[in-house]
Amino acid sequence: MERPLDIGKTVSAALGVAALGAGLLWHLTAGLSLFTSESWRRDEIEKNPVALPDVSLQDERGQFFKLRSLCGQVMVMDFIYTQCPTVCKTLGASSSQLAKRWTQDGHPVTVLSISFDPAKDEPAQLADFKKRMESQASPWRLARPTQVNESDQLLAVAGVVVIPDGQQGYDHNAALHIVNKDCRITQILDLEDIENANRKIQSLL
Repeated sequence: MERPLDIGKTVSAALGVAALGAGLLWHLTAGLSLFTSESWRRDEIEKNPVALPDVSLQDERGQFFKLRSLCGQVMVMDFIYTQCPTVCKTLGASSSQLAKRWTQDGHPVTVLSISFDPAKDEPAQLADFKKRMESQASPWRLARPTQVNESDQLLAVAGVVVIPDGQQGYDHNAALHIVNKDCRITQILDLEDIENANRKIQSLL
């Protein structure tokens, strides 16, 4: 003869398992604030700033330079491709605005957008993208890596994920990367978070 089901004990056990699972999730996600991989990336960078590799770049004017030649000044970096129909336009507007602000204030802040599609984004394409994004010229700088392996290394260090979308474009995480004078990424902010970016830049000057 089967024993009658003890509903009270069953419910108590289920609630106990749920509470344990919720507690574990809370711990692993730092209070649910790190629920997405992007949040994990941002939190890890803030706790452990990462040094930029010395990538070889070419800018929209055709000039070649090394990324770490910009060390010694605060930088704001983002990652784009010039045929992007969506978020890269917002990044471009934010980058141009930041470059204008800090130049007018007389501070040596570099705002740099780096293409992760260097085979297509040659200097002419970078220059055209800048022209399309700006209503007024600014010192905002655009560049492309000249070595594929270095491009991959930079994306890995910054935690930028780029996935072909099957329509000759890419899906990617878009954000503003704040870099201190020691060439370390110290914080990653939403692409439209200009106010917070300005505060962070000011604190690093």
